[in-house]
Amino acid sequence: MTGDARGPLPAALRPLAVPVSWAYGAGVRLHRAIASMRTPHDAGVPVVSVGNVSAGGTGKTPFVRWIVGALEETGHVPAIAMRGYRARGGISDEAEEYRAMLPGTPLAVGGDRAAAIARVRARFPEIDAVVLDDGFQHRGLARALDVVLVDASRPAIDGALLPAGWLREPADGLRRAGLVVVTRAAHEDGRVEDLVRRVRGRAPDAWTRHAWHVVERHAGAEPRPDVATDLAGTRVVVACAIGNPQAFARDVRAHGALVAAERFAPDHHAYTDAEVDAIAADARGLPVVVTGKDWAKVGPAVARSRGAAARCEWLIPRVGIEFVTGEGAVRGALARAMASAGQVTRA
Repeated sequence: MTGDARGPLPAALRPLAVPVSWAYGAGVRLHRAIASMRTPHDAGVPVVSVGNVSAGGTGKTPFVRWIVGALEETGHVPAIAMRGYRARGGISDEAEEYRAMLPGTPLAVGGDRAAAIARVRARFPEIDAVVLDDGFQHRGLARALDVVLVDASRPAIDGALLPAGWLREPADGLRRAGLVVVTRAAHEDGRVEDLVRRVRGRAPDAWTRHAWHVVERHAGAEPRPDVATDLAGTRVVVACAIGNPQAFARDVRAHGALVAAERFAPDHHAYTDAEVDAIAADARGLPVVVTGKDWAKVGPAVARSRGAAARCEWLIPRVGIEFVTGEGAVRGALARAMASAGQVTRA
């Protein structure tokens, strides 16, 4: 088992991981049992959930954006519902990324998803679908379709529960999924397919890869971004606070950049102005590449800076989803989900 597969705890704390994992697993199983006995709340419109069974980034945000686009192409008016995890000053990094990439899409943000959806539907009565970000374990809300993502670069489904491994719930939770989609896959991978078959009983429904649609460039005091040139051969610093930072660094390298240094922080880390200035100062004139989610918090700090951050060049890849195989299956499942209006299903 690789170090990456041994869960999020640092090496010094790993002796505690197994007993804590057992306790965590008992809590998860109890939650499952209680949820199975309750009738989930009907949001009044079909809900499509995008989630995972493992902690860390599996590509939920770009996949949610793809689903929103696919629904809009067929005449629907979707909203996005999300918890707004670790919001700082009322700002959620994930919500701000959606606002930047999908400015016309209503957002329902709040821990009580049902209440948040009701509020946004009252403001926008034309909404006829909801895409639920990170909703697989949120079983109090009925959904027409559960899409579960498995990251090909770190499948995790053959590992242990948190914190001994990366699983948020036992891997057999995949059997509840309407669709299982493998992300960050350059091609169909027999090893990952076998893992999914073993716990789900059948193969993944689709395979996708992350694609950089554009790289925004923010430099100096420029109020608006332009588009970065080809990164091939460019020395950069990678900075991010996401669930799977190594995957992002690999993407940067795959696009030809030469990574001189990496500055990783815990997922959803709320960067302070001083930290952003320090990252820029440590870059010593090199461009700093950050994710769109990180830019939601780094960008305002750059705008306030009178120091190194204001003089630094910041590069923000805007990532989308491209299908390797299975796009037709996903679009067909979405069409069936939208036809399910008025039907309450168990999560």
